[in-house]
Amino acid sequence: MRAHLTLHVYGTADPTLRDVARGDRPYGSFPHVGAPEPPTQPPRRAIRDRIRDLGHRTRTAQLFVASVATAVAIVTIGAALQPKAIPLTPTDVKRAVIDALASSTPKPNVAIEAYDRVKESVVAVRTRTGGNATPQPRGAGFILDTGGTIVTSLHILSDAEAIFVVFYDGAELQAQVLDRQPEFDMAVLGVSAGGRKQATLASAKNLKVGDEAMVVGSPLGLGNGLSVGTVSRLGTLVQPAWGGPPIGGLIQFNAAVYPGNSGGPLVNRRGEVIGIVIVAANELTGVGFAVPIDAAASVAGSNPF
Repeated sequence: MRAHLTLHVYGTADPTLRDVARGDRPYGSFPHVGAPEPPTQPPRRAIRDRIRDLGHRTRTAQLFVASVATAVAIVTIGAALQPKAIPLTPTDVKRAVIDALASSTPKPNVAIEAYDRVKESVVAVRTRTGGNATPQPRGAGFILDTGGTIVTSLHILSDAEAIFVVFYDGAELQAQVLDRQPEFDMAVLGVSAGGRKQATLASAKNLKVGDEAMVVGSPLGLGNGLSVGTVSRLGTLVQPAWGGPPIGGLIQFNAAVYPGNSGGPLVNRRGEVIGIVIVAANELTGVGFAVPIDAAASVAGSNPF
């Protein structure tokens, strides 16, 4: 009796092959014929290359989309942060018109303001010398205090037999010399009547080249006059035209100066006296010099600085 080997095939979908002996199976019939074949795995490198190529081909489009998205985000954020418009009322419009007109109106000239503040404190100085019965214009000065003290230049009083001062309102009084300081070309005068407007003084220590410098005096004896310029140099040393030792530490300025300006005040843009004009050289050159008010006030015993 021949032995028969039966092979049970598991995992096959063909029932005819389950109990067929190995030797009786047809060619090519194996236990795995009916089993599903495993899926084929694509090469990983090929997928990465395709993704990379796709990224390169669409880079321009990606940048465009990113730009559009950024612009939209900025516009959205800006719109959210923008304050809400407030409706204008007729009152608001009227106020805006008034402000616009005010801003377009020219401001007063600083020279006008400076002159208006100091003009009543400036005096004309006249002297009578031998051979002249009538007092002649010599220069200017300014009122230092309400007691009648007046400061002027010393050199304009040379050979004077009598000194007179003419105030802004036209009143004329005889004056006496209270003090002389040749090193500053300065003289202090006194009159019998006081109560007049005194000049406001300002220290010259903070002056700078280019600051406004205005001369108020009695040019050619014609009464108060104004010339405007700037500080052109500080600490100048000059030799006076009338003789004597050099005078140092002077304020040099380029405002026009004339005979009759000597002894008058040099003022800043606020009308404050910063120096005493001495016009050390030719009085028609347009270059002037002034003694700083700090030194002059100390000599007069009235230094507020």
